[in-house]
Amino acid sequence: MPSTHASHPAPKPSRGARLVLVGLGVALVALAAFGIVRRVHARHDLTEETDRNAIPTVATIMPKVAPKDQALTLPGTVASWQDAQIYARTTGYVAKWYVDIGAKVKKGQRLADLDTPDVDNQLLQGKAQMRTDQANEAFAKITADRYAKVAAQGLIAAQTADQYRAQYNADVATVQADQANVAHLQNLEDFKFITAPFDGVITQRNLDVGALVDAGSSGSNLFVIADTSKLRVYVDVPEASAASVHIDMPAQVTLNTYGAKPIDGKVARTADALDPSTRTLRTEIDVDNTQQELVPGVYANVKLALSAATRNVTIPANALLFRSEGLRVALIDGQQHVHLQPVTIGRDFGSTVEISEGLTDQDRIVLSPPDSLYEGEQVHVTEPNRAQQQRIDQ
Repeated sequence: MPSTHASHPAPKPSRGARLVLVGLGVALVALAAFGIVRRVHARHDLTEETDRNAIPTVATIMPKVAPKDQALTLPGTVASWQDAQIYARTTGYVAKWYVDIGAKVKKGQRLADLDTPDVDNQLLQGKAQMRTDQANEAFAKITADRYAKVAAQGLIAAQTADQYRAQYNADVATVQADQANVAHLQNLEDFKFITAPFDGVITQRNLDVGALVDAGSSGSNLFVIADTSKLRVYVDVPEASAASVHIDMPAQVTLNTYGAKPIDGKVARTADALDPSTRTLRTEIDVDNTQQELVPGVYANVKLALSAATRNVTIPANALLFRSEGLRVALIDGQQHVHLQPVTIGRDFGSTVEISEGLTDQDRIVLSPPDSLYEGEQVHVTEPNRAQQQRIDQ
């Protein structure tokens, strides 16, 4: 039996509903696109931040022009202008001594007397022998003259006259030898009186009455005398400053242990060559010590006013890089890239050093550069902080 209800088609969505669905779809797509864009931006920002953190940040400074004149203080040793160890020239016993340590003496002043019995006897013997030989010489002369006359008359052979003339010449030579021996013994006799070779002060006395002294320097010296009216001060100038030392340059000498005032002197002479073991230049300074303010044998502080040959620059010592290829300084160019510049050190001032080659006062150098810096590396540049600046100014 046929159904009485006829079938009806499904109702279609209205136009408003379709618009809502389309709007929802667009919104979902927009949300998805926005999330993707945010993730891309976040990744980009992370990459940039990572790159920024990977670039080192450094502080830079400008080199300063080094002072042309720079005082250099060095330890020195004070020595007397001249000193001598006095030995006996003849063997004998000490009969008397006249001066002790600290005594100021004049040239030729008697210092001691020696008793020399052996030399005295040798001198007497030498004089006696010389008188004997002089008598033989006189007799030989008379004989030679007599035979020469007889030979001239043809009464004897000429050879006989020549024989006596030769004997006379031999006696003359013997007398000359005796005279030289007597003069030598007389000198030894005179050397029993010990005298000062120059004006000075006695710094050592090593003899007593009755002591036996031997001639020559093999034994102990009798006295040591020093001339302290003028002093020599020896200093060793380091290689870096040796080129600035020259004759007649002023110097100032002080002795802290004696509290003496600084004494002005001048460079009198140098070794003109560096000691290969210490790489220093031995320098000698002459100081007038008329007032006896300095004493030899002590340490002194010597202040030299050195002048650099060229106007160099100074940088902090912590700006240096010690690399296997040599000493370097990190420079920064206009694009903030690193350039490792070779440099040559001049004078060392402690916290700062002088650069004689490789830098100018217009360069920008890295302060306390990390060892990881390499040629051409990109860096961020900042100004030094207050503590760093204080160290630089010092």
